Amino acid sequence: MTLANKNTQRLSSQELPNRLAQARGDQELDLLITNIQLLDVITGEIYPTCIAIGGEHIVGVGLEYADSKTRRTFDGQGAFVTPGFIDGHLHIESSMMSPFEFERATLPLGTTTAICDPHEITNVTGANGFEWFLRCAELTRQNLFVQMSSCVPALPGFETNGSDFTLDEMVKLKDHPAVLGLAEMMNFPGVINANTEVLSKIEAFDDLNLDGHAPLLRGKALNAYLLAGIQNCHETVTLEEGREKLQKGMGLIIREGSVAKNLKTLAPLVNDFSSPQCLLCTDDRNPFEIAHEGHINFLIKELINHHGVAVHVAYRLATYSAAKHFGLKRLGLVAPGKKADLVILKDLKSVDIQDVLIGGQFVSEIDLKSESANNLQLSQPPMMNTIKREAMKAADFGYPTQAGLYNVIEIVPNEIITKHITTFFDGKNFAQDDVLFMANIERYGKNLKPGLGFVKGMGLTSGALASSVAHDSHNIMVIGTNTEDMAVAVNEIIAMGGGFVVANQGEVKARVELPIAGLLSLKSADEIKSGIENLKTEFKKLGVVLEEPFIQMAFLALPVIPALKLTDKGLVDVTRFEFIELAVR
Repeated sequence: MTLANKNTQRLSSQELPNRLAQARGDQELDLLITNIQLLDVITGEIYPTCIAIGGEHIVGVGLEYADSKTRRTFDGQGAFVTPGFIDGHLHIESSMMSPFEFERATLPLGTTTAICDPHEITNVTGANGFEWFLRCAELTRQNLFVQMSSCVPALPGFETNGSDFTLDEMVKLKDHPAVLGLAEMMNFPGVINANTEVLSKIEAFDDLNLDGHAPLLRGKALNAYLLAGIQNCHETVTLEEGREKLQKGMGLIIREGSVAKNLKTLAPLVNDFSSPQCLLCTDDRNPFEIAHEGHINFLIKELINHHGVAVHVAYRLATYSAAKHFGLKRLGLVAPGKKADLVILKDLKSVDIQDVLIGGQFVSEIDLKSESANNLQLSQPPMMNTIKREAMKAADFGYPTQAGLYNVIEIVPNEIITKHITTFFDGKNFAQDDVLFMANIERYGKNLKPGLGFVKGMGLTSGALASSVAHDSHNIMVIGTNTEDMAVAVNEIIAMGGGFVVANQGEVKARVELPIAGLLSLKSADEIKSGIENLKTEFKKLGVVLEEPFIQMAFLALPVIPALKLTDKGLVDVTRFEFIELAVR
């Protein structure tokens, strides 16, 4: 199946004659929106118009439709209208919500299209988890596109994951209408150095989109990565890096998640000229921030009000630029033939949303709560217990007792890159402040010894935090001031089949259960948000200085993001893609 046959791309031959009749004025419209001001994301103009809708599509735009016969008229009363917002790259699993709760939380915020990579659940459950996301995409009103997870595991040989996702399995699912292409190719060394297995994946999906993942990649290495056909990158962290990627034709996906926040750094690159090559994504954003800040609507508001980006350019990045980049010819504009995914706003600069339309239906008139519960059941989520680790004792961690110089991961706030530093440890105390014990514990039934590390920058002064979300293989990550509380936290994760835990002085103080693959909750967005608020209350009592320590912890395990990371197999120097010892030699 070609890109032309994917979801949203076609009007059927049965439907098209009716839509043409409505466009000509020979047939009654389904919906007519009048007294509305269109923000034209192509020209940047704002002008009064009418929007004629038939079925799920816009059949006409212009004041010439003002007197058309219609089943329903909506008077916009001078409000503004823009295309629906598109998130160019995200992992729904990081929201801890099912795709249906994610839809319920983000669709009213204007996110009518989400382009996701479910490699989190695929690393845990293999094709079973990926196919669940495809079933979800068939049930959501939100346009949910599911990119083919390209790196499961993220870096073969460097971590233990729950299941492989082979090229044969990928190719069998390629023709699904929700698959737009290959998801983020994190193994950029494999691409650059012509690894046969990696290039086979690129070749198999070369007729679709090829998403990239190349933090800090510059010069000849970047040239080689692009030569292979990679189209974009959402991992850009410096201004000059972003400029070079744009200069070399790479799509710049500007990210603002719950931890990785690159909007401020990259916004100066955005202007009228560059905007067709720039788009927006959230990558990893949790229900707390979605509820308190927003989703793509928040990124638009920040670009306009804090980073000096023109209004029409900010909205262009969230709509037409993204649709054009991914070849979604019927999305991203308020224009004839486009899907009637619209955002109606009281004010453009503050992104004050009055209502949203998805496929010509007002979201405010849809019972998303009931649909979420029903669709979750219909989708048959993978509910097997994926936490197969035996309970741990404090002595099982086995930290060194001899004095010496040790390697330490230093957290960079609001970034998923880390620093590689060293510190002296005498077997009990560290020479530097705020250095903690850290372990990555294999959870797939092999009961291997934990990978051990030290980490600086969390601020924890007592107790421990543990999580079954540790990108991308999702073993159990735990950070603590002592091994007794670390064991308590880990054992609670094992007992509840996955989630987040705060423990102190031998007791569990707060927890959030994630029974679907140890990644996703069965609860509503509001309930998840409440659980996160409880976690925040408890970990702040223990001195944590990070706003989102669990998300930050999750990325400390990812061995494709510089500079130093910890997998269940040990410390990985990501600048050289080599294991190193905890002790400096």
